[in-house]
Amino acid sequence: MSKYKLYMGSWCFAFGFPTPASLETVVKVLSAFGFDGIALGAGFSSHAAPEQFPTKESRTALVDMISSHNLEIAGYAPDPYCMPWATGPEEVLKEYKAYFESCLKMAHDVGAPVIRVDPGSFGPLARDADYDVVWDRVVTTFKQQSKMAADLGMGLRWEVETGQVFVKPSEVVKLIEEVDEDNFMLDYDCGHAQAVSVLAHNQVQPLEKCDEGQVGFIKMLNGKIGSVGINDCDNTTVMNEFATHLGLGKGVLDYDLIIPALIESGYKGPWWAVDAIPMSPDVWTDAWNGREQLSALLDKYL
Repeated sequence: MSKYKLYMGSWCFAFGFPTPASLETVVKVLSAFGFDGIALGAGFSSHAAPEQFPTKESRTALVDMISSHNLEIAGYAPDPYCMPWATGPEEVLKEYKAYFESCLKMAHDVGAPVIRVDPGSFGPLARDADYDVVWDRVVTTFKQQSKMAADLGMGLRWEVETGQVFVKPSEVVKLIEEVDEDNFMLDYDCGHAQAVSVLAHNQVQPLEKCDEGQVGFIKMLNGKIGSVGINDCDNTTVMNEFATHLGLGKGVLDYDLIIPALIESGYKGPWWAVDAIPMSPDVWTDAWNGREQLSALLDKYL
């Protein structure tokens, strides 16, 4: 048995096309390219939204389609920006919780081991926002969601994107510690991590960076990383929302430093994602090359 498994999120293929790739097309390509799995995205080109597969039978058929191409389901991601529930009124929070419950059921029905969560609100926080109120709402909601996922035997993963709120390195660590649930961990995306630890993108003043860049950030997260997305970054952002997610070798990230640091932090997989999102048809080439390049890195260090 391999000591690691590689996957891509269906959302990687949802941007930069006149017509986004269908889920079935993505499944066929990832299988042909030799990946082990796929993560399903609910809010990206409507690849796997709960309402698309409303019955147990339709969800079983989805799993059968994926498994018939020798792929496993590595995770499930609701729409990260579906509702500004962290900063919005109570009605929005209530609506979001209902949405999350529908996504959690979908994720469980298709056998996803983990489900992603996000604060939903674009950052940085407005100057007149009550920081403590927003913070407590996010911690409380993530804690509730962690327990709901744990009851189903699933993990909960927060993927920090600097388009969101609470994106300083110290805030990320503190939030995970305050949620304090065994199944709640960080989905460490290297592009987003570059924006957090090096660019200090979208942070409220004073800016906070890590002296050792991503390696320093990873050290802060020791034992708190539950999923990993590998991509490259050129230290720029996309529409001032989040860092670029380029194909491996197209940016400045040094994976001979990052991969050993991730392993030293306690993350050893088994799942590793190629999360290249060039926002163009280049994603097909990046997927093909990324699987080979990530395999070589993991063979070297694991």
